[in-house]
Amino acid sequence: MLRESVPRADPDAPIAGEPVDRGRRALWIIAALAVLAAALRLPYVWTGLSTDEGGYAYVAQQWSRGARLYDTAWLDRPQGLLLTYRGLLALGESGWAIRALVVLIGAVMTVLIASIGALLAGRRLAIAAAAVYAVVGVAPHLEGFTLNGELLATVPATASVAAVLQWRRSRHAAWLVGAGVLAGLALAMKQSGFDGLVVGLAVALGVAGARRVRLRSAAVFLAGFLVPTIALVVDGWSRGWSRYWTALAGYQLSSFDSAHNNADTRWTEFVGSLPFMLWDIGAVIVIAVLGLWLLPRSGRAPLVWWLVAGVLAVNLGGSYWTHYYVQLLPPLVLAASYAAVAVASRGLRVALAAVLVVPALAWMVAVLPLSTKLHERAIPYFASAIRDRHIAAAIDAETRPDQRIYVLESEALVYFLAQRPTTYPYLWGMPIKKIPSAIPSLRTMLEANDRPTVVILDTPDANSVDPSGGIASDLARYYHPDRIVDGVQILRANAAT
Repeated sequence: MLRESVPRADPDAPIAGEPVDRGRRALWIIAALAVLAAALRLPYVWTGLSTDEGGYAYVAQQWSRGARLYDTAWLDRPQGLLLTYRGLLALGESGWAIRALVVLIGAVMTVLIASIGALLAGRRLAIAAAAVYAVVGVAPHLEGFTLNGELLATVPATASVAAVLQWRRSRHAAWLVGAGVLAGLALAMKQSGFDGLVVGLAVALGVAGARRVRLRSAAVFLAGFLVPTIALVVDGWSRGWSRYWTALAGYQLSSFDSAHNNADTRWTEFVGSLPFMLWDIGAVIVIAVLGLWLLPRSGRAPLVWWLVAGVLAVNLGGSYWTHYYVQLLPPLVLAASYAAVAVASRGLRVALAAVLVVPALAWMVAVLPLSTKLHERAIPYFASAIRDRHIAAAIDAETRPDQRIYVLESEALVYFLAQRPTTYPYLWGMPIKKIPSAIPSLRTMLEANDRPTVVILDTPDANSVDPSGGIASDLARYYHPDRIVDGVQILRANAAT
């Protein structure tokens, strides 16, 4: 049963009957929730960068220093993400601005979610959804406090949804063009950031009116979408289309149904990600189902399309890293928040709201009194960032800035912290597993006369990277143990003979 105060009318119609002072009060509440969102994310500015953040920062830094993007500075992400990181490093070479942007994103996303809530069902949903996202969006087990590609894509995608819903209400073409441009910017941050495109087309084609009018609206939206998309393609073409396409999609497509990217491995990785995902948003998913059932069709349809696009995005590349699920949070929060304001029983409303936010708040409060050692265990990447700083300090003390290093295989943050380059393009394990030439290229680098001065064994067993034993043989032949830092073996190249 729905509360009478929650509108079930067509959300295209202006919200009526709400006193001006209540509207102003709602704006102040949402502003306060945006500040809360920023405050909840602020402590993570000082917990150290993640492996992905470190790798993105390293590639952006090398690009700014003259390396060729998608060649000597290789990354399997679109240019928008790298431009963002390059701009952040211009603010501070240490990388503090990376997590500072996450703090700002928390506030911005809270306001965007509130805007969409208001467009779908009015003031109460706006406030409820903003409150839930401010807290749940931290998503510590899903890395909601890191500047990953999913979070960067979610911001323009969410803004695109807000703009297209505003167009649905006002029919002003500028909102539709803006929604298309924002949807294209989301795709510029991550290949899976196509949810804004899907929702925009669904809304444009689903409004009332003649078929010709709906098709024209979709064309206007697509015209806006193509502006940043064509810019990406032209830039990629100028850098070498083959390298660009291989990085963004080619190597993933060619590895499909291989030993590292088939139905069995995907299922295993998906099941392995579930405990972390359900810890943060399991309750949100369950309550969102109720919210979608309660929502009127005009409000339900955009959220369903948004979720469908998000689920496809999570499944796009396999691997099922926990931060992939960050992309599902906005539509889930909106649907679940609607359930929390739409049920008739006040007690049930309070219970639903508590179930949505208390687990996340309890985790944050429980972490506060812990010792530094326990903080390192409880907060993702805290311990590894400290370890990487120690390794980087050792490398800085024992090598020259012009000497190259290599980290076997996936601790890219070391390159950024140590300010030491590598000639090997693949900074993470998955491309090494999926690109046929990756292992031969790695062995060629280790065997060359100008091999890396230092190799850091982030993976102690080289055979886990190269089951043939070739890399292990090369390391034994050309390197010797130098020292151990925080349990990580560092090898040094043998003197030339």
